[in-house]
Amino acid sequence: MPESTSKHRYLLIVNPEAGSRSTMKALPEIERLLRERKAEYEFHFTKERGHATELVKEVGSGFDVVVSVGGDGTINEIVNGMPDLNKPMGIIPIGTGNDFARTCSIKIGDLEAAVDVLLAHDVKKIDIGEVNGRRFVNVLGMGFEGLANDYGAILSFLRGTPKYLLAIGGAFLTYRRMPLRVKFNDLEMDEKVFLMSIGNGWNVGGGLQLTPKAIIDDGFFDVCYVKNITRFRIIQDFAKLYDGTADQVPEVEMHQTKELTIESDHPIRAHVDGESFDPRQKSFKISLIPKAQEIIGNWSADSRFN
Repeated sequence: MPESTSKHRYLLIVNPEAGSRSTMKALPEIERLLRERKAEYEFHFTKERGHATELVKEVGSGFDVVVSVGGDGTINEIVNGMPDLNKPMGIIPIGTGNDFARTCSIKIGDLEAAVDVLLAHDVKKIDIGEVNGRRFVNVLGMGFEGLANDYGAILSFLRGTPKYLLAIGGAFLTYRRMPLRVKFNDLEMDEKVFLMSIGNGWNVGGGLQLTPKAIIDDGFFDVCYVKNITRFRIIQDFAKLYDGTADQVPEVEMHQTKELTIESDHPIRAHVDGESFDPRQKSFKISLIPKAQEIIGNWSADSRFN
């Protein structure tokens, strides 16, 4: 039976709805792995949207590590409950996209590997994004990406790549560019925009790499900005959105910044960490908080720049 060197006490916040309700099926295996490793832990279950944030505030102070057992939405809710705790967060990914776990090089679909990463306690202080007072760890996406995310929410009965490909296909057929007024660094743009992806992490939508060179502790957002692109070009270069070479598509602009303001006369479709943002929102103030949250990850396994 494996021996654990961990002396930490773990609060595992479980979203029963994550991953098309597959979290509850995974709990016996997670519990077996933790017991074998003699880890001290408690499960607490979310009951509704936003509950993970409240659980962190209510009981988080009694634990050494707060662990997300769910998907990107669960992680986002936990992070929004963490600012006053000064404790690390761990991840056991059982969601649909698991984009932030991928950013942290935690293997998807392997519970034993995820538990081993958790107990190894390799901690990094990462940057956190904030938009209109709400924190995010991975990405804020607007325009085409926001619409595709909304379609993905409708396809909640699907998981993984098929879900995202169908959602992207639906957005591909119906999306029209949106007028935005965008300010960051010394740039001011007032034009119709196809897509904006503001990445702290490097992947979104089940593995799309719209900001492939993003580093989550470098003090900058990576911004993927696409003003206009034809449907033919999207089909022609679709593979580049997955293999880390999106910046080679001529229509794709890449920028780095620490803060942005974005406005429109119309509601802006957007998501934060895969969760739909207020659909009535017409303005966004976005800023980066450097090294604001400790995250347990498999950091040595990030081989993108080797």
